[in-house]
Amino acid sequence: MRRLIFFVLTLLFIAPISTFNIANATTPVIITEPTHRLMDGKFIDDQLAQKLLPAGELGSLVFSRGNFGKSWLVDPATIEEITAMSNGYGVIDGSTPSGQEIAKAWLDQFYLISKSRPIAALIYGNPSKFWIDKLIPAEVEYLQALSKIKLEQYLGTATTGAVSSSAEQQKLSRSIQNTFVFALKQFDLMSTLVEEKEFDLLKLRITQLLNPNIASGDLVPLYNDFQVAFNETRNKLRVSKGKFTVTSSKQELPITVINDFNSAVKLNLTTRPLTSKVLVRPTEAIEVPANSKIQVLLPIEVIASGETLLLTQLSNLENKPIGFPVNISLKLSVISPAATWITSGAAVILFAAAIIQSLRRFRKGQKITKGRRGLSNDK
Repeated sequence: MRRLIFFVLTLLFIAPISTFNIANATTPVIITEPTHRLMDGKFIDDQLAQKLLPAGELGSLVFSRGNFGKSWLVDPATIEEITAMSNGYGVIDGSTPSGQEIAKAWLDQFYLISKSRPIAALIYGNPSKFWIDKLIPAEVEYLQALSKIKLEQYLGTATTGAVSSSAEQQKLSRSIQNTFVFALKQFDLMSTLVEEKEFDLLKLRITQLLNPNIASGDLVPLYNDFQVAFNETRNKLRVSKGKFTVTSSKQELPITVINDFNSAVKLNLTTRPLTSKVLVRPTEAIEVPANSKIQVLLPIEVIASGETLLLTQLSNLENKPIGFPVNISLKLSVISPAATWITSGAAVILFAAAIIQSLRRFRKGQKITKGRRGLSNDK
């Protein structure tokens, strides 16, 4: 009888705790914060440090005892920035950063409170679901998988699959929308030459910049920073600019093609003269090893002396342009056989014309002389 009473009392005591934990598990704690740093790692301000303090927006979530036993929904981009802060960082205005130790303490507490609890990943940067669905719907599954991997790398533990992004929606200018769409198309195009993972960093940066809680004053410098990084990536496959002085009617120009990607590439070089002073012959497909450069001998034939430009463009094997076009300057200091032939032909024509003109004058002179003689005889 005593055992029965003890068992019943034990159930009554445990039941509220179990109910509390189950209830808490259905409402995960969300850890996310808009980006505070540029792509080179420098922070645009030191506001994140204040938010990580025990009384801050992010600090209160992990230092609150009420969140023990709860599940967690975590933005891998936020954990990445806090980890970077804990390793030492700089602020673009040159001020002394204050958050390294604060970030370390926050991470220690987060690992402690979330240990052995269910953790799910948000899509990297917690972007607006509206803009993800509109601008990059084909990338959603890939971004979810990438976000899960990112979070697991920082936490050192398995997580559940990434969930949908923020339901909020911010205003984006048409130019920003077009930039993101164009960038994603370029990534698809360049992925025909190099591995897709080469563009993961910039794809994740786009999702970061689609976070609806980024302050409007911060969006412009963050967007401009993305533009710089995007152009640098497009320029990883390029033709080196150069100037050549051509002294032979037929010559091969050493054109330097550079590949700064971590993958070897096979591509085409297309060249078009901007004037008729020179002819260019096509080259075969080019193979460039990873992180290296090669010289391609471009055969040309000079038609006329002077100065001109060659417009060069790299393309994939389907002749779709890659990267930026480059102008190569040529100084043509040679008279080609074709030009000599044209000049000689013109001289012959002029000489023949002069002879014909002389003959006409001679015949005309003879007619005048005969006419005068006829007049004298009549007299």
